[in-house]
Amino acid sequence: MSNLTGDWNKLTNMLNPSRLKNALRKCAAKAGNYGASEVKKGIRGGAPGGQSFAPLSPVTIVNKGSSKPLIDHGDLIGSVTYEVFNDNSSVFIGVKKGKEVNIAAVHEYGCTIGVTGKMRAYLHYHGIHLKKTTAYIHIPARPFLSPVFQSVEFQKMISEIYVNALREAFLL
Repeated sequence: MSNLTGDWNKLTNMLNPSRLKNALRKCAAKAGNYGASEVKKGIRGGAPGGQSFAPLSPVTIVNKGSSKPLIDHGDLIGSVTYEVFNDNSSVFIGVKKGKEVNIAAVHEYGCTIGVTGKMRAYLHYHGIHLKKTTAYIHIPARPFLSPVFQSVEFQKMISEIYVNALREAFLL
């Protein structure tokens, strides 16, 4: 028969489920904050995850007064956020609410819009004169989330955040 010796209180404290839960919540929040910051940095720099945005059309640059994609009034960049889920170990990073969700999807994936008479009149009023044969307007994809999340640097940092948090949780 063997006799187990050691600091049982220390072991019990280390294996406490609430300790792990708190550590996971802390690292999910840290990962979310890091991810949202990286997405915003990518938008500001015009190359999220190191991938440059498709250039704006000359008409857009003139009407917008800037050649910076995805930045106009700051609504989109201001809506990039994160939220730790109830399981305390997973996190959402992206755009969650309001009209910015649709704008975010258009930029992330691109879209093709059918030209209506009302749209044609609106664009004409703003100095954009479409040909009568123009039936669609194509907005190219300018992904600002996926390039960040798929970058080696991002994945490495997220792994480090979780490993360090778990290490801290189990070392007293």
